[in-house]
Amino acid sequence: MIQRRFRIGAVHALMNAIPTTQLAFDRVWSAADVAHLLDGSLYLDRSRGTADDSELSSRIGRLINYSASTGAEGIIVTGSFFGAATKEARQSVTIPVATSFDGIIERALKLESPLHILATAPDSADLLAEELDREASSRSRSLSVSRQAVSGAMDALISGEVDQHDQLVLEAVKAAEPNAAILFAQFSMERILPRSAALRGTPVIGPASEGVAWLRELIGS
Repeated sequence: MIQRRFRIGAVHALMNAIPTTQLAFDRVWSAADVAHLLDGSLYLDRSRGTADDSELSSRIGRLINYSASTGAEGIIVTGSFFGAATKEARQSVTIPVATSFDGIIERALKLESPLHILATAPDSADLLAEELDREASSRSRSLSVSRQAVSGAMDALISGEVDQHDQLVLEAVKAAEPNAAILFAQFSMERILPRSAALRGTPVIGPASEGVAWLRELIGS
């Protein structure tokens, strides 16, 4: 029997998120043909303050609508900074659109252990913690959540020093409280997900793998 193929759009603000996203699809949803869209201006302008939230939201909206127009049956937006813009823009299309946090939040809320968020950008850790608290509150759940930004890791990644990025994150994973589940806040961190999991007796989960699984389930239902 020929396996049904699905066209899925992936919208990125960082080039380093593309390979980890593709690996997540290869691992979790091999029947998906992923059409990647990269707009590096999103991260650059946000980090430098050269575009306001309204302008960045407009760009996200245009990218989502373009991806939908190419025949995508679902879309995932990988930028952790752009969750609110994604939620707003997905109201204008008729296909499922996942933020970078949708899948990992669903998985995290099923865990019984304390949660420790690791990010390579401080804003990403804060944003994921806020969304977790908001979603847990809406479901009358109580969570124990801590967070940490891994200093220097994002700068190393952007400058091409990927081994330095990986080492810094791995050290943070190893140093975290032993009873806590680790939540990676950014897609680009998933390049070391298997190595991180090998260091822990508790789950280490990432937004790319969980986001792909969440989108697959949503489209399948």
